Amino acid sequence: MSKKREQEHQEEEAGEAWLLPYSDLMTLLLAVFIVLFAVSKIDAQKAQQISQEFSSSMMNKDYNGKGSGSGSGGADPLESSTPSDASPVGGPLNIETKSELESFLGEYELKKLETLKGEIDTRLHDEGMDQSVSTMIDMRGLVIRLNNAILFDSGSANIKKQSEDTLIEVASLLNTVDNFIRIEGHTDNVPISRSSYPSNWELSTARAVNVVKLFIGKCNYPPNKLIAVGYGEFKPVADNSTPEGRTMNRRIDIIILSSKYNNLEEPLIK
Repeated sequence: MSKKREQEHQEEEAGEAWLLPYSDLMTLLLAVFIVLFAVSKIDAQKAQQISQEFSSSMMNKDYNGKGSGSGSGGADPLESSTPSDASPVGGPLNIETKSELESFLGEYELKKLETLKGEIDTRLHDEGMDQSVSTMIDMRGLVIRLNNAILFDSGSANIKKQSEDTLIEVASLLNTVDNFIRIEGHTDNVPISRSSYPSNWELSTARAVNVVKLFIGKCNYPPNKLIAVGYGEFKPVADNSTPEGRTMNRRIDIIILSSKYNNLEEPLIK
C-alpha cells in the first residue's frame, strides 16, 4: 500500500515539474518585451527630435521662408546691416551660412560676390541710399533689395520720377558684371481693390517689367541679360499678418545670378 502511495506522489511531482522552466520562460519573454518597449520609446523620441530639427532646418532654407535666423553651423549670414531693421530673411536661399554658401558657390565665386557686395554697399552709403536699399548674398547670387514704397505708389506699376535716379545708380553699379540680372517683383497678400491690375500677380510682374525697361532705356543695359519675374504675394520674406511684415514683403529684388543659376539662363541656341 505504501509502495502505491509513493508511486502516486512521484507521478504528481513529475507532472508539476514543467512549471519551473515555463515560469522562467515567461519571465524572460516579459523582460524582452519590456526592453523592446523601452527601446521603441527612446527611438520614437529620437526620431521625433531629428524630425523637428530637420524640419526647422528646411524651413530656414525654404525659398518661402518666413522666419528669421542664421541657419545651421553658427556662422553669420552674408547680409548687409542696412537698413537697420532688416532681418536675415527672404526666403530660401538667402539665410545660408558662409560655409554653406562656399560649398554651393565655390570659394572663388563667393569671394567675387563679396567683393562686389562691398563695393555696392560703399556706393550706396556714399549716395545716402543705404536706408532704402539693402544687399545680401544667397545661393541665387547677390540680392539688391528695394522697398516698393520708394519706387511705386500703391497699386501702381509706374516708377516714381524721384526714384528713377536710385534705380539708375543701382544699374550703373551692375554694368561691370557679365551675369544675368533677374528683376523680381513682390507684393504683400492684401488683395487689390483700386487698381487697373486685377491681381497682385499682374501688378508685381508689371513693376518688374518697368524696372527692366528703365535699365534698358536709360542705362543701356543689354536686354539679353535681363529677366523680369512677378511673384505676387507668394514669396514673402516676413509675416503678412503685421503691417511691418507687409511692408517688407512689398519689394523689388534685383539679383545678380550666381554661375549655377546663370547657366540656366544661357540661350539654348548660340
